[in-house]
Amino acid sequence: MNLTEAALPHLESHYERQMRTTERQLGLARATIAGAGLVAVLVFRDRLDTFPWLVGLGVAVLVYTAAILFLVGRFPAREVGIVATALDMVVVTLAIYLEPQALDAFLFYIPVVLGVAVRYGLGASVWSSLVVSFMYASVVLAVAEAGQVRELLPIRIGYLVGLGLAAGLFARVVIGRATENARLQRRLEQEERERARTREAELLSQMAREFGTSLERQATVDAIVRAAAPLLGDLTWLLTLEEAPGGEPPFLRLAGIDGRDRPAVERLRHHLETRRPRVGDGVAGAAAATVSAAVVRVNERPSDSPGDPDGMALLGMRSLLAVPIIFRARVRGVLVSASLDGPELGDGEARLAMAIAERAGPALENAALWADLQEQVAREQRAQRAKDDFLSIVSHELRTPLTSIQGYSQLLEARMRDSASAKELSQLGTIRTQVTRMRRLVEDLLDVSRIDRRGLVSIEPEPLDLAVELREAAARAEREHPERVIGVQAPDTLPIEADRDRIGQVLTNLLDNAVKYSPSGGPVTVRAEARGHGVEVAVADEGIGVTEAQRERIFERFYQADDEPSRRRPGGLGLGLYITRAIVLAHGGQITAEPNRAAGRGTVIRLRLPRRAAVPDRSQPVTDAPPPFVTRRR
Repeated sequence: MNLTEAALPHLESHYERQMRTTERQLGLARATIAGAGLVAVLVFRDRLDTFPWLVGLGVAVLVYTAAILFLVGRFPAREVGIVATALDMVVVTLAIYLEPQALDAFLFYIPVVLGVAVRYGLGASVWSSLVVSFMYASVVLAVAEAGQVRELLPIRIGYLVGLGLAAGLFARVVIGRATENARLQRRLEQEERERARTREAELLSQMAREFGTSLERQATVDAIVRAAAPLLGDLTWLLTLEEAPGGEPPFLRLAGIDGRDRPAVERLRHHLETRRPRVGDGVAGAAAATVSAAVVRVNERPSDSPGDPDGMALLGMRSLLAVPIIFRARVRGVLVSASLDGPELGDGEARLAMAIAERAGPALENAALWADLQEQVAREQRAQRAKDDFLSIVSHELRTPLTSIQGYSQLLEARMRDSASAKELSQLGTIRTQVTRMRRLVEDLLDVSRIDRRGLVSIEPEPLDLAVELREAAARAEREHPERVIGVQAPDTLPIEADRDRIGQVLTNLLDNAVKYSPSGGPVTVRAEARGHGVEVAVADEGIGVTEAQRERIFERFYQADDEPSRRRPGGLGLGLYITRAIVLAHGGQITAEPNRAAGRGTVIRLRLPRRAAVPDRSQPVTDAPPPFVTRRR
């Protein structure tokens, strides 16, 4: 639709208003001419034989003029103008009929023709001049005696026709200019509305961005109130919907307030903090209850809300606007604004407030979700700290009795070595082995507690021979599992810089894990070799293996892979690989799990260590970089 089509309703309305104004002006002019005519008739009544008839015509003109002025506001001005024109022609023609010898009587046709030209333009003006000329000529020829009136008839008819043409041309210019002015005014108004809509859209878009700059609830509320206050009334505040304890109706809590009058702001703040309106109580409570905007003037203040919950009487408000803030069909709060000394709030402010509330809903929802998330994280952190405290306390408490058991079992074994039987010595060895296992579990729990509590695994790098450490770890594993064969394939020497105790712990965990997850037997092979600027160690078994989905999870805390056919879970807490990964990453290395393709079954745990433990460059992306909880101690 183009501008002309869009402007048609506006132009028609403008023409109607203009024609009504013109009709009123012509009515006043008609009444003035009729009044002047009556005065003239009264002055020359002694010379007029038709004095009563002329007075009656003047009175009739005044009467139908009053009727036209009454009807023009209730009916289309075009139709009323046609009726008025017809009546004017008839009245003037009757006046000429009553006094046919009056030389200047035809001049009364001039206002009629001018009125038609002003109302309807060139065509109607020429047409009306021809009609009145015909009517005038008919009356003169029918009733006027031979004389000057008849002699001047052609000149006067030409005068009336020429007047109709001239008045029509003039009216055409005037009406065309008025039409062009109306179109121009319409275009200017439309452009101004477009600019206003554009400014409003930009302003609301900027508000939406400001509302989302922070996820903190109070910061979001302050941003909403601060942005809405200059655009609405003298005071603007935001009430959030809060659940009341004990099953009572929800209430509205003051979340933020701003305004031009600072004393009024503080008075209203104190009022709303001490007198919290409930849903359905007052204008703001009604907006929350009915989920609809409300504009209330001072003389419309609800009388069924005792205590002045909105503070209208307290501050002498002229008007109050309340708009609910809704998101996902749920009321989140109410945006309220009031006028004190300024103009009353109307539909424009209500529309703008609803647009602001529409953008405030998602912001308040996000802030509420963020607050809930923070609370949930805080609860989880408290639970994590309680768990870590428990692990730390239990681990420390277990170390003392385990140390005593281990020491006394060794002492007992030394005393009974010569006199005890092989069975008794074997039982003492079992006690020592199980104590060692329990000590290792306790140490694992302590390591996990340190990682979770302090966020670190500390290492003390020193020069060592990894080949020697591998062979010693394999020998320990064979002593603990004499039925298993553990092969080591490594060069004679493999020097690196690492934490000796931690690397020993890593190798022990990997070998124990390989033995544990190959319960049906089969060899365990350890291969070590130098690769580039580091070394690589691979521990391979031919056990149950791990699926692709389990390869990353086996390094998680408390995770153990299942033996799928039998659903049997090996013993242990599932902490060995978790601690192993933390230690490897602390050295700046990597650890992965992959299937043992060479044997066709089982798993290969492959770790890579730098020759010298060093903090990796965090400015560059590093695959399997140590997590933030890993630190190093020199």
